Amino acid sequence: MTENSRLEILLRHEQWIVYAGLLAITGLSWTYLLSGAGVSMNAPEMNMLDHAWSLYQWIIIFMMWWIMMIAMMLPGAAPTILLYARVTRHTQKNIQATHTTIPVIAFVSGYLFSWLLFSIIATILHWLLSQNNWLSLNMFTINNWLSGGLLIAAGFYQLTPLKAACLKHCQSPAEFITGHMKGGHLGAFQMGIEHGFFCVGCCWSLMLLLFVGGVMNLLWIAILTLFVLSEKILTHGRQLSGFTGYILIFWGSVIFTTSL
Repeated sequence: MTENSRLEILLRHEQWIVYAGLLAITGLSWTYLLSGAGVSMNAPEMNMLDHAWSLYQWIIIFMMWWIMMIAMMLPGAAPTILLYARVTRHTQKNIQATHTTIPVIAFVSGYLFSWLLFSIIATILHWLLSQNNWLSLNMFTINNWLSGGLLIAAGFYQLTPLKAACLKHCQSPAEFITGHMKGGHLGAFQMGIEHGFFCVGCCWSLMLLLFVGGVMNLLWIAILTLFVLSEKILTHGRQLSGFTGYILIFWGSVIFTTSL
């Protein structure tokens, strides 16, 4: 078999290559979380109850949030990324493989950049809560008013038109790509950022519920991940979103009531 023939076979299976890459990134992210995300509660330098965080603590907590967002959100973005890879390949049939792969990498990079920005905000919020002694050593809220408020706020947001609009973009990869298609590597990066912003707009309030169930509670992380994925891929994802909104409002109200 000639080198050109091998290359053609590789190009025909490019979707599988992209899929394998996404699976590898997601798998590595979950492995990082399962290993503790660099947060050892037995180490003095990682005592999140200290009022003055070191640069090391800031970096570790930021990386924990960002990699956690990658692990939780990338599976839900996979259909859009895979469709973008296919569209890019079909519109660039006669060019080299690298010219097809690089836009996909740029798209994924833009998507992850959007969650990087969210992770910066989450890290700052994490610091603010720790400064007010509202987080336990295991990184969940010990203030019932805060827990109830986060649950109720997330519940109401689930019912808003903004949530519905952002979720629609996440549920409709073809519609998103058709309406936001841009050429070139920079255009692919911009598309990734735009899709990431829609995902952040869809899920930011749910991600803040990590403070309620425990930022490093792997069971809680898995539950939220499965729920976010279900919202995006199920036919009745919007109905699921609304139903969950009422549950979160009720849950938060119960916490408020028991705190009186």
